[in-house]
Amino acid sequence: MRILLVIDSFFTGGAEFSSLELFNYLQEKNVVIQICKLKKMSLEYSAETFQISNDIISTLPKDTFLGKRKALKKIITEFNPDIIHSVLFNANLLVRSIRVFDSSFVHIESLVNHTYSENRLQEKGVTKFKLEGYRYLDKITSILGTDHFHPNGYSVAKHYQEKLGIDQKKMTVVHRGRDIKKYDVLAFNRKENSIEEDTIILLNVARQEYQKGQDILLKALTLLPKNIFEKVHLLIVGREGKLTTSLLKFVEENKLEKTVTFLGHRTDIPALLKMSDIFVFPSRFEGLPGVLIEAEASGLPIICTDLSMMKEVVEVDKNAYVFELDNEKQLAACISKLVQDDNIRNRFALESKNIFNQKFQIETVHQKMFDLYNKLLSK
Repeated sequence: MRILLVIDSFFTGGAEFSSLELFNYLQEKNVVIQICKLKKMSLEYSAETFQISNDIISTLPKDTFLGKRKALKKIITEFNPDIIHSVLFNANLLVRSIRVFDSSFVHIESLVNHTYSENRLQEKGVTKFKLEGYRYLDKITSILGTDHFHPNGYSVAKHYQEKLGIDQKKMTVVHRGRDIKKYDVLAFNRKENSIEEDTIILLNVARQEYQKGQDILLKALTLLPKNIFEKVHLLIVGREGKLTTSLLKFVEENKLEKTVTFLGHRTDIPALLKMSDIFVFPSRFEGLPGVLIEAEASGLPIICTDLSMMKEVVEVDKNAYVFELDNEKQLAACISKLVQDDNIRNRFALESKNIFNQKFQIETVHQKMFDLYNKLLSK
């Protein structure tokens, strides 16, 4: 079996992380793999971290769509893949434009987000006209150029069935997973990070964008009762984005500097998870949130938005409290409940581990993807 991964970039996101982990596994299964990324970013995952050699990775030239298409077509001709697996919008479009005229390979796409969520209309630079334009382009080209779809969750599958009219028979849901061994690490020393031992650490891991909702999290902090506020410290981990300036301004205006720390992009997330007490994720839309899976692997109680994709990962009132979208009052109440009750925190923590072991072990997830590839080829 020969599989070519075509992906927008190795930018530090969940789709990129999961794809690289999968292709590392395929190597171990003696699948012949090659990877093509559309562009290089300043902040990227290193393929070597996933034990993937740079010798099998190519980056398309900075060029027009047609120029990139020509370069990708050459790679396809030389590599002669049985399957091309594309990930993210631009990669999907590029492969579709070739698949329409070339039936020598099977084209499978990963669907990883609620791309056409109405919540996106509040995002800077996104208009209804633009979003509908992309949706129409996505719908037409997917009909012509894609053989099968891999949604990473049932919520994502339903979204694309509704927004693009994709037949359910052309979809196979396979959740994301994580390697539990990577989360069995030593926690950072709190005092070395200027945090007192009895402080309750709230952890948020996400890039600083409107989608991720850190603005709601900061507002919730200001609503905490004084006795709760004095017990907590919030760590925000993730690369800067369009929301960064307003987040920093809010912290300054509300004198939260001693309670909130921005750690930026980090590669030691497991150790930060291990040091923390509660994972808080106020995102406005997602695909299947891999970071919640990581929080469960680390045995953390969770607070997250009351959205369908979140509830594919967590179990409400068993390992997580949920709150209504953009409702900082409810978020503050959830934080208060967990901070003041050790028993609930401990019970939620144990249940997070149980859920991870039952649903998100990486070996099971990867085997399902391998079985899917074989099934597509057999057809």
